[in-house]
Amino acid sequence: MIGTTEPRRPRALMRLMIIVLALMIAWYLVTKVLSLFDYSIGRKTATMLTVRSGDQNVQVSLQGGEWQHADTSLRLYSGDAVAVRGSADAILTFFDGTRVRLDQNTDAKIERSDNIERGTSSLELSLRSGRIWIATPSILTNSGVIVRTVITESASTEIPASTQAMISESTITVLKAAGEGLDVSIEGADNEHVIVGEGQYLRLSKEAMQAISAGTDPYDFRDPVTQQMLKELFLTESYALLSQAPAPVSGSGTAVAGEIEGVDLTVTAPENHARIVTKTVTVKGKVSNRVALVLVDGQSVPLGKDLSFSVDMSLGKEETMNLRVEAQDMQGITLDSIERTITNDYKPLVEAVRFKSPVASGGTLNTSLKEIEITGEAPAGAAAIMMNDYKLQLFKPGSRTWSYLASTALGNMVAGKNVYTVYVLDADGNRSQPRSITINFSLSGPLTGTGTTEPPLKQNAPLMPGTLSVQTPAAGNEATTDQKEVILAGSTAAETYSVSINGYTLSLYLPGKTTWNYIASTDLTTMKRGRNVYRIVSRNKDGEILDVLEYTINFRP
Repeated sequence: MIGTTEPRRPRALMRLMIIVLALMIAWYLVTKVLSLFDYSIGRKTATMLTVRSGDQNVQVSLQGGEWQHADTSLRLYSGDAVAVRGSADAILTFFDGTRVRLDQNTDAKIERSDNIERGTSSLELSLRSGRIWIATPSILTNSGVIVRTVITESASTEIPASTQAMISESTITVLKAAGEGLDVSIEGADNEHVIVGEGQYLRLSKEAMQAISAGTDPYDFRDPVTQQMLKELFLTESYALLSQAPAPVSGSGTAVAGEIEGVDLTVTAPENHARIVTKTVTVKGKVSNRVALVLVDGQSVPLGKDLSFSVDMSLGKEETMNLRVEAQDMQGITLDSIERTITNDYKPLVEAVRFKSPVASGGTLNTSLKEIEITGEAPAGAAAIMMNDYKLQLFKPGSRTWSYLASTALGNMVAGKNVYTVYVLDADGNRSQPRSITINFSLSGPLTGTGTTEPPLKQNAPLMPGTLSVQTPAAGNEATTDQKEVILAGSTAAETYSVSINGYTLSLYLPGKTTWNYIASTDLTTMKRGRNVYRIVSRNKDGEILDVLEYTINFRP
């Protein structure tokens, strides 16, 4: 038995070794396939498009398709393009935190956005027109090798870490860069590389490109950045906006919180394109600790201890408004700015007038009198009273009564139907709902209706102001009573021919008498619960106004 089993041991051991070797080969092949699979997945990294303002002027083309309006927080991939057609503020944020701000009239295409875990990651942007500001993160924020390239018609530029630079077709301006700087490969020139370091700019105009092609040293077109360049608005705004550490975007395309509104300024209200139905709009938000001052449409706004702000801004009369919020540092440099476009849907409610005589609102008077005084009450806040689009000249803001003379002699009353429409204007020019009465005038027609007697003749400014006064129920301009009937009595000038109260001419008053009286009564409907305003007018024999006085009785039973 021993002799038969011992020869089999080498064979079993050999088989085991073959199985182990096969498993090792299979494991190696699987890891290779998985690495290729990981690589293919890594290539599909998102680039976040943030539209900070002017979203109607930002368009995207997805995989070479038609241009369409872009929404903020849109994820773009290799082969997608973005264009700023007018005034707008758009930023691209790549997987490593590199941010690219697009200027007006700029067209750029994402050629590559490859985040490879085991290998060299790369991002490549083709600038087809306009100019961009690019800000790359520091070396410390990245693990692995990342190659960043911006391609224009004239050059291909490799961007190192910790870069802040402006790139266009004709100029490369570098404010900050790690190492030696940006490595620029000039198109059409064999082995021509130019290093553009911090504080330098490179001119690549048509003339410069022709000279380089003819053999001129490209370094002849590299110069120091001038103070005049540092005053350029797009440069200064971009440098301030993107100077802090960038927020990266994960491989799945999810943006890190805080990147949408910007680093130094976040506006939480109002939303862009909000419709505001109130007289004011509340602007709220928060800033970083670098911010010393917040301006809303140029108005300074106080900051809270938690670096938040809130202010109510009055709406103008424009249907569409643009609100600009700016965050500035201690030196007054704008670190960040955000615009909000809102629609003004505020419809102010202006209280309408009330007619008191000769009839109530909506009423009709048939008369043969050639002159009728129309009177009424004005609501609080009335700045002007308009009668058939004519502004009553004697009405003063704050007055609670008004009057208007309808007369055949003045031409504002004619035979037949006469409609008198009144509305109120407030201080902002907003108008109330109109109210109307109708006067049918006929020389032979009967007089019907209530509250009318022989009217005054003229609507002049008072000739003897201060001659009218009230002594009863209390001297001055106001009294309070709990009685249902009150005698309103006072004095007037000896030149007085008639006295009227709220359009009613006192029938018992005798011309030349220096005293007068009037019954304010709930039974006579000349007084009601609450506030009652009596407009007292004295006139001379020519029908001219001598004085006007308003007296208020507060009836509180």
